[in-house]
Amino acid sequence: MIQSTALFATHMECRNLCESMAVMTDLLAFEKISENPGEATLKHPNTDWRLVLHEAGPDAPAKQMHNHWGVRVATAQEVDSAYEYLTAHKAQYKLGAIGKPTWSHGSYSCYFVEPGTNGWEIECYETVNRKEAAAQSFGKVKMPHWTEVYPEERFPGRGYVPQGFTHGTLVATDLKANHEFYINVLGLEVHRFSTIVIYVKHPKTKTYIVCAERKDFKVFSVNFRNTLTVESRDAVKDAYRELSQSGKELGVRELFPLQEVGSALSFCLRDPGTNCWEITSPN
Repeated sequence: MIQSTALFATHMECRNLCESMAVMTDLLAFEKISENPGEATLKHPNTDWRLVLHEAGPDAPAKQMHNHWGVRVATAQEVDSAYEYLTAHKAQYKLGAIGKPTWSHGSYSCYFVEPGTNGWEIECYETVNRKEAAAQSFGKVKMPHWTEVYPEERFPGRGYVPQGFTHGTLVATDLKANHEFYINVLGLEVHRFSTIVIYVKHPKTKTYIVCAERKDFKVFSVNFRNTLTVESRDAVKDAYRELSQSGKELGVRELFPLQEVGSALSFCLRDPGTNCWEITSPN
């Protein structure tokens, strides 16, 4: 089993870096922490999880809404305000479809599509968190993901304030196979939400990934992946050696070559649901 130290980052493929980055910073409260040609790393101030944008050009394939990411606000009223603000600024930010706020599995959410065709959710679990038992369930992922409130004066004029970057989503063709892989190979914590949905998270944080069983899905490039860190370069080498020998039996669909970027050593793999994961050492 891979001994990961963190669910460090998630990666999103976009068509135009500047257009997608404007949506992330102006509409979702992310801040840019680094940028290289064709790539930018962002972070919400209340969340350690990084969001890495990869520019793939105008022909990058359209994504599906069941592969989306989400930020959370404190109140349901803010979700309504977010819908109004997004609708009013749709042309300015070249947004795609914007869904009216709806209730689903305890959350009140507004979904929209950014210019790179990726789906995003602005969610609220205000009602769920009124009941202690509900708030404590599923690894506490529905509780607030922040310890300090992100103040409105740092995100003024919208009527809503994203308080944290909470989750991403993946697909599974066989949920049981994904469930076992995430526990036994990636060393993650898994909570079953329903017969077709599990919540996947690192034991040390509330950030989570919703993995749902789907029959209609696309396989994307490695630009769409989640990154797990391990303790050292040697730990990366050990994991790669083990998966090279027994990965197929463990459920690895594809194992990519080792890569060196700066001082970090890493590799990517595809899980039983064809989702891509990156295992990397610290920089």
